[in-house]
Amino acid sequence: KINEIARKAIKEMSKEAGKFLHKDLDNDTHTEEQVKAIIELFPDSLSQVGKHGYLPIQSATISGAVSGARSSVTFVPLMAREGCRLGVSGEGNRGGLLSAMPNCGINTIQVLSFTKGDGNDNKRTQVLENLRDMNLLKKADVEEYGLLAGNIMLHCQQRFEFLSNWDPDALGARDSRWAPPIHRALYWNNVNMSFERALIAGMKHFPERLGFLFLKRKGITACKRAFDKLGVDTTMNIIRRCIPPSDSHLILHHAFRHEPNLVDDFAQFYPDAVYLTDANGHTFSQIKSQNKFYALLRKGKRTFKKQPLFFIKATDDQLSTVDPKTGLHPFMLAAADNKSDLTAVYYLLKKNPKLVESGSHEKNVGNDSDEAKNSRKRQRDGIS
Repeated sequence: KINEIARKAIKEMSKEAGKFLHKDLDNDTHTEEQVKAIIELFPDSLSQVGKHGYLPIQSATISGAVSGARSSVTFVPLMAREGCRLGVSGEGNRGGLLSAMPNCGINTIQVLSFTKGDGNDNKRTQVLENLRDMNLLKKADVEEYGLLAGNIMLHCQQRFEFLSNWDPDALGARDSRWAPPIHRALYWNNVNMSFERALIAGMKHFPERLGFLFLKRKGITACKRAFDKLGVDTTMNIIRRCIPPSDSHLILHHAFRHEPNLVDDFAQFYPDAVYLTDANGHTFSQIKSQNKFYALLRKGKRTFKKQPLFFIKATDDQLSTVDPKTGLHPFMLAAADNKSDLTAVYYLLKKNPKLVESGSHEKNVGNDSDEAKNSRKRQRDGIS
């Protein structure tokens, strides 16, 4: 009987300890030593589900969402570490960090990265840094859980900077199911500031790609989406702040390749970019000439029998480079699909015989654009 009384007493005290972790724990009042002592005495308290279905670590994560309200978010790293030791939410859930939040479909780490709170995001940024140092927040999480796409919002500035500096590749979203931050920014409130923040981060880490300004999602570049959402004038003001016209960026080259209809909008603010040369030594005018040549070849509107001068007058630049849209050499474009012109193919190869050497094609396409790499297989299939 005494054991039963003791068991019930411990169970009730554990329950009260759980309620304390959910409702009364406060960054400003309590210490980690006190919280750790409670968990040591009542380990089940860390697994106790609260009124809304939250674990204590989740209650701490969302605490302080209203200005002036009690917050216990700084205890999240301690709860996560102890939760791992005690098996809270099962093995592999990192003490509840990967547990789904009831009724919202995202996990604790995502909520920690996205939510408002404490008047600023300084505390939550510090919590994320502590979790990283404890190896409870992993670099792969940034992209897997869309942490950058979610915290592009205005109230998450410090968290966005921390995560983008830690894993800058996630700015391009690689093969993630999440929208790249520069696209995601155009769906939130305070669109102007969110888009500018994404572009600033992109330019910091990927200036050669112009901060992913021309990155496509569902066939639309971030630039075009911003023009449609914000208007040309507002978008160009943001772009000029992030990519100053005085800097030597190949913005007209990029615009022509990815958004040719927008070139005039850029040219009025970046007139000197016309004279810049790319890695292959090509100016903007040469790029335009080459692209016209490639476009006519792609469409199959030129044959050696009917328009021989089109091929004979082709410049060395046109013959020795690849089409940026497909990643294919001119002779391959002439041979593609059902429009194969064998005389043209022979002539183009004769003008540039090095292409028949083993491995020459692989050497020339090593720096293709993403779009070219993705389409090359489809174009090769057309040749056969």
